[in-house]
Amino acid sequence: MNPHALTRRLLAAAAALLMSAGALAVAAPGAAAQEEDKDTLLIATNQEVDTFNPFKRRFVITYETSMMTYETLVRIGADYEPEPGLATEWEESEDGLTWTFTIRDGATWSDGEPLTAEDVAYTYGLLIENQAIHDWNIDFAGNLVSAEATDETTFVLTLAEPSPWDVLTREVYIVPEHVWSTYADPSADDANQLPLVGSGPFQVTEYETDEFIRLEANESYWEGAPGFDEVVYDYYTETDAAVAALEAGEVDIVGNGMGGLNPAQTEALASQDHVTVNDVEGRRYVSLTLNYNSVTQDGTEFGDGHPALKDPVVRQALHMALDKQALVDTVLDGSGTPAVGIIPAIFEQYHWDGGDQLVEFDIEGANALLDEAGYVRGDDGVRTMPGTGERLSFRFYQHADNTAYATIAQFATEWWAEIGIEVVPEAIEQSALNDLAYLGEFDIAFSGWGVGPNPTEQLGMHTCAVLPTLTDGTERSSENNYCNPEFDALHEQQKVESDPDARAELVKQQQALMYADTPVIYLYYQNVMEAYNHDRITGMTTQPSEGGMVTGQQGFTWSYYTAQPAGATEESGVPVWVWITVGAAVVVVVAGGIWFAMRRKSTADERE
Repeated sequence: MNPHALTRRLLAAAAALLMSAGALAVAAPGAAAQEEDKDTLLIATNQEVDTFNPFKRRFVITYETSMMTYETLVRIGADYEPEPGLATEWEESEDGLTWTFTIRDGATWSDGEPLTAEDVAYTYGLLIENQAIHDWNIDFAGNLVSAEATDETTFVLTLAEPSPWDVLTREVYIVPEHVWSTYADPSADDANQLPLVGSGPFQVTEYETDEFIRLEANESYWEGAPGFDEVVYDYYTETDAAVAALEAGEVDIVGNGMGGLNPAQTEALASQDHVTVNDVEGRRYVSLTLNYNSVTQDGTEFGDGHPALKDPVVRQALHMALDKQALVDTVLDGSGTPAVGIIPAIFEQYHWDGGDQLVEFDIEGANALLDEAGYVRGDDGVRTMPGTGERLSFRFYQHADNTAYATIAQFATEWWAEIGIEVVPEAIEQSALNDLAYLGEFDIAFSGWGVGPNPTEQLGMHTCAVLPTLTDGTERSSENNYCNPEFDALHEQQKVESDPDARAELVKQQQALMYADTPVIYLYYQNVMEAYNHDRITGMTTQPSEGGMVTGQQGFTWSYYTAQPAGATEESGVPVWVWITVGAAVVVVVAGGIWFAMRRKSTADERE
C-alpha cells in the first residue's frame, strides 16, 4: 500500500471538485463503497455478466475479468506478439503435432496453492473430455488429442492436425484443479463461485448485479503486484451519466465497458483539464446479422425468420442500400472506417479490402436486383415475395442502451424504404436480444465483436461445425448459423498453413466468400473512443504500445496491470510501470525477427 494514498486521494478529490464546476455529477446508483486506505481503479460499465466461467464467456465484461483473473500459457503482448505467460518456453515437434511447454516455476494460485503442469493438463483435459466445454470451443477443442503433465513443470499437448497459430494465440485460461475438480459440472454457467481463484494480477471477489464488480490485486502475482489495490467496475445505465461521473472525478475510465464514447462525448471531455481523451484505431466491427438460416446440424429448422431473407438477392439488395461511409461520417463523426470483412484494418495482414467485389451504395442498383427477381411493390410501396405475396417487412432489433445503433436504424429504415423494404426497429435490452438471436426469433439484428491477431476464432464462429444441435438457443458457438462447405475447407487449410503470406490469402478468400453470401452485413470498424482521469492514473500501457487503446485490449489487460496511482513509486523511486514498459519495448524489438524461431523454441522474456 502506498503510504501517501490518503493524502493523494484528498488532493485528487479537491481538484476534481474544482475542475468539474458547472458539470452535472451523476454517481452510479449502486456504486461500490471504497476503503479509504486502498488505491481503487474505477471503470465504468453497463454490460451485465453472462458468466464467470472462463470456458463460456462471450461478453466484453467477462472477457476482461477472465483476462485479469486467469492466465494463458502464452499471452498476447502489447503489440499483439506472443510472449511467455504461465509457460516460460515451448517447443514444437517436427511434425507439428506435439507441443511441450515448460511451466513457470514458483507460480501460485491466489489462494497460495502451487500452480503446476497438472493444473494445465486438467484445464486442457476439460476441453477434450467435458462434452459441453468441448462443444462450446469446438473449433479449437476438436483438434486436441491429449493433454499430459509429465512432471510438475512440463506439459505436453498433442494435436490431430498441426495448428501452430492456434496453439500460441488461443486464449485457454488455466484454472486450478484443486478448485474446479470439486464442481459437479464445470461447464455450468454458475460453476465458478466467488471469490474466484486464479493466477492473474487481479481476482474477482465480489459482484452485485447492475451495481459493481470488484477485483482485488493478487499480491503474489509472479510478475509483481499491480499498482492499484483493486479494480472496481461501477455500473451506469447511460454513457452520459458515466461521462458526467468522469468529469466529477467519480470514475476513472470510461470506454469500452460502456460500448465506447460518441464524438459529442469525447468533445465534451476534451475540455476537462484532468481528462485525457483517446480516439484510436480499434479492433472491433459493428454488423447486421440476417436471419437467413436458423437450422441445426441435422437440418432441423427453428425460429421465425422472414422467408425472404433466405434469398441471397434480398440480402444483397439490403447490403447495396446502405451508405456505410455516411454512417461513419455522421454516426462516428469520422472515427472509424467502412467495413468489408470480419478482420479490421488494424490487422493489416489478414484484412480484406473487398477488391472488385466491393459493394457500393446504389439505391437504383438495389431496386433493379429486386425487380429482376420478381419482388413487386404493393399499393403501400412495400415489395412482396413472388409466389406467396408475403410483404417484405422485417423486424429490426437494436441494443436499447446504444444510441449509435438507434441512429443507424433510422438511416437504414429510410434507405431500405427507397427499395421497397419495410423494417420495424425495436430497442431491446442486450441479454434479451441475444436470447432472441440464438433462438432464431428475429429478422435483422445488430451485432459486433472485437477481433484478435489470430483470425481463426472469429472465422470459426461461421463454420458448419458450430451449428447448434438443439433448437432451444442454449448452444451459442455459431454467430449466425452460416454454413458453407467451401468456407469450411478454406478454414481448415488456413489453420494448418505455416507460411504467413499463404495463410493470409486463405483468410482473405474466406472473407470474400462470406461477403458474397451475405449472412452478415459489416457496417464499420469502430475507433476506440475512451477517456480517463490522468490526475488519478499514470503509466498505462496501451495496445498497440504506440498510439493504442487503453480499454478493449486483447489477451492481457496491460493497461490495468501497469496502471499506477498518480504520484506513486516504488521505494527505489522508479515506478513499476517504467520497468514493465521497458521490458515490453524490448520484446517488441525482438519479436518480429524471432516469430518462427519462437514456434520451435521460445524462452522467457527480459522481465524475468
